[in-house]
Amino acid sequence: MAEDAERPRKRRSLGGWKFIVAIILILGYSAGAAYGVLSDTSVRGLTVKMFNVSRYCTAQSSSPRTLNYNVRGAIWSASSIPTSLSHISFTLSVDGSVMGTATQSDTSFGPGQSVSFNLTFTDPTLNPTMLPLSSKLVLSLSATVAAGLYSSTEATSDSTIHTFASNGC
Repeated sequence: MAEDAERPRKRRSLGGWKFIVAIILILGYSAGAAYGVLSDTSVRGLTVKMFNVSRYCTAQSSSPRTLNYNVRGAIWSASSIPTSLSHISFTLSVDGSVMGTATQSDTSFGPGQSVSFNLTFTDPTLNPTMLPLSSKLVLSLSATVAAGLYSSTEATSDSTIHTFASNGC
């Protein structure tokens, strides 16, 4: 019995390999969660911006003048990982009236990058001789956005009040 009293008790703790496995699991879960958050931010942070808008008329020999809006801008994301866009569709509204829809081919961009676009919207029904000098323009974008772990169809828009040089063509 004297021998039992002198023996040290076994310590119950996470020893050696169990501790290392626990740390690896915690780090793996944390990295996966961080990557998931970055993926979600990239998908939901889609942004479109118009930088240059102009309007002009074209005349066909057999038809009256047609009003055109040329819109230049860029698309980007609050992205920290590569992001790809597919099924890209733009819609331009001018003073509450839809001017038209345009599509763009699939594209992608990396962190801190953007994709530029140059679109022309045509409306043959508007009278190009009597246009307001200032117009409220709303450019809407719809696309399937994929980044990292996530893919989702997202929509975003940009609006501006633009003053043109003249009120007719």
